Formats: sequence, C-alpha cells, structure tokens
Amino acid sequence: MADRISVNSILAVVARTGFRKASMEELALATGVSRQALYNRFGSKGALIDWATQSLIDQSLAVALDALENPAAALVARLATALDAWIGEHMAMLRASPHGIDAAPMAAPDASEAVRGAERKLVTAMANAIRRGGPGTAVARAGSLAQALCWTAKGLVHAAPDHAAFRRELELIVGAVLAR
Repeated sequence: MADRISVNSILAVVARTGFRKASMEELALATGVSRQALYNRFGSKGALIDWATQSLIDQSLAVALDALENPAAALVARLATALDAWIGEHMAMLRASPHGIDAAPMAAPDASEAVRGAERKLVTAMANAIRRGGPGTAVARAGSLAQALCWTAKGLVHAAPDHAAFRRELELIVGAVLAR
C-alpha cells in the first residue's frame, strides 16, 4: 500500500496546514486511501508523516546521486542538477505556506539526523565528482567546495524569486566556485 500513497500529497497537506493541524481525514482524502487503511498501515499520523518525509529524503538523494553520475553532462551541470534535485525542486512546497519547512526538511535549519546523513552522502558524492572531473585547483579542495555548494543551495532556495532563477544562479555559482 505504501507504494500507492503519494508522498507529495501527504507533504502538500503538511505544507498547507502544518504538522499539528494536518488531520488523518485530510491526509486520507489527499492520498485517496481510507483513514482506517492509513492507520492500519502506519499506526499514527506521526508515523505516516515520518514515512513520507523519509521517502522524500530518499527520493531526492537518489535523483541527486544519479545526476552526479551522468557521463554526458559537464561537471557544473551535474553538480547543479544534483543540488536542484536535493533542494531546488522543493521550492514550491517550501513557499506554499508558512508550514512548508515542515514538509521539506532538507531546508530546515535544525535538520534531522536522516537529513544530515543523506546530505553527508550527497556532499561526499559531489566531492568525488569534483575530484574526478574538476579543474586542478578544485580537486585539492573538493570536500570543502562540495559542502560550501550545498550550503549555498540551501540559502539560494530561500533567496531566489522562483525555481528558474534558483537554477540559473546555482549554475553561475557552481561554475564560479570551480573556476577559482
């Protein structure tokens, strides 16, 4: 049943209403699954939202890691696409309401251990990509550059006016950082 439930539907409710006000009735309606079926599968609203959050983290990380392995794309594009998959793609959810931060934990200032662990994997993979394909000056600082780019993307997701601007600015920043 979990594979039939839309993570985005659950997190859209949380973004709109906040965790506390999201009711199992609303979550059931959004997912097209009965409230009882959700309780039977997950046991509680908290467990359902935890599952959806972990699924979002896992999916975002998988897409980001895949982007880093794309041999047809230049390094700047691979890094920008990975960071976009990790956080940029969630801009609409973050901005849907004041509760968006509840639904896109990658941007939360007090990230959970699940987010921190996934982000460490992403930063390590980015550093490896820089070591394999970056300019000589970047290779020696690959780990620091990867971490700085990840932090920059988090800030940019809040500063850019829209997703297209986020992506444009991110590519410019990644290119400039690698060129130094």
